[in-house]
Amino acid sequence: MRSANRMHNRESFFKYMPASTAAIVLEHRALRWSSPLRFNDPFDVPRELSFGISSEDIVRALTNRMTRLIEHPPEDTSNLQPQLRLIVDTVRRGISANLKAQLLADLADSAETHRAPGQSMEELRAMWRSWLPQFRILCLTESPAHSAMWYHYADQHRGVVLELRCDDELDSAWLRAKPVTYPAQKPAIYAADGWAELLTTADGLAIGNLLEVATYPKAPDWSYEKDWRITSFMKTPDTGLFTDYRLNPRELAGVYLGPKMDPTARQDIMTLAARFPAVAVHNVTIGIAREFQFSAADG
Repeated sequence: MRSANRMHNRESFFKYMPASTAAIVLEHRALRWSSPLRFNDPFDVPRELSFGISSEDIVRALTNRMTRLIEHPPEDTSNLQPQLRLIVDTVRRGISANLKAQLLADLADSAETHRAPGQSMEELRAMWRSWLPQFRILCLTESPAHSAMWYHYADQHRGVVLELRCDDELDSAWLRAKPVTYPAQKPAIYAADGWAELLTTADGLAIGNLLEVATYPKAPDWSYEKDWRITSFMKTPDTGLFTDYRLNPRELAGVYLGPKMDPTARQDIMTLAARFPAVAVHNVTIGIAREFQFSAADG
C-alpha cells in the first residue's frame, strides 16, 4: 500500500560516505541528520538572510508593493498578512478617492518607519539565525555512479555508497524527500521585491516560503549531484548540531564498495552488511571506457 507521505515515485536513494562512516552507520543502524552549520559548502543553505539588500531597498520595495495592492486589489487575498488583507478587501469592495489616498499615505509611512504589516526583515533574519542550529537535513542522491561524488564524499573512491529503500510499509523518511533545484536565476528573495512580498505574506506561508527557498535551490554548478533532501527540526532531548535517527534494517537495499577501498575496510563493511536481512553488496570498478561497473561482491 502506498504511504500517504510518499511525495515521489522513486524506489531508492543513495548516500555517499567514507568507509569509516559507513561502518558506524551499519554498526549503530542510524543515519546522521545535520544542521546546515555543519555543511562544508558555504554556498549551500545560507547562514544569514542578508543577500546584500539595504534597508532603503526594502522600504522602497514595500512601498511599491503595498501601493500596487491598494490601487489594483487582487481577487484572492488569502496569502496576505491579516491586517493588510483587511485593508485590501475593504478597498476592493469600494472606498472614496480621499480614503484611498489616505491609505496610500499611511502605508508609505508604515514602510518608511519599518512598521509594515507582518514580520519585519530583521525579525525574520533573527528567527533564521535561531533556527539554523535546530534545523536537520539529510542529503541523498539519485545514483551510485557519480564520479565527482565518489571523489568528494566517499573518500576519493575509497569509501562506500549506501542504497536506501523507499519502503511504504515502514513509511521511510525519504518518502518525503524533495529534489534540489539548480536555477540559473537566483530566487526572488535575493532581491528587495522578493523580500517585500515575503514581508506582506501571512506568517505561516511566509515561513514555509522562507524554508523552501533557503533549503532547496542551489547554484547550477552543483546540478551533477542530483541532490534530494529531507528536512526536520531537532526534538527534545536532542542537543548540538546533529541527530542520529534510526535506520530500519529493511530500509538498507544495497552497499556499494569503492573501487579503491582498503581490503581490511572492505571486509569489515561486508561483515556488517551481512547483518541486514535484504541487502545486496556490490563491487564497484572503473571500466576501460571510464565508466563505473557494478558486480555482486563475494565474501
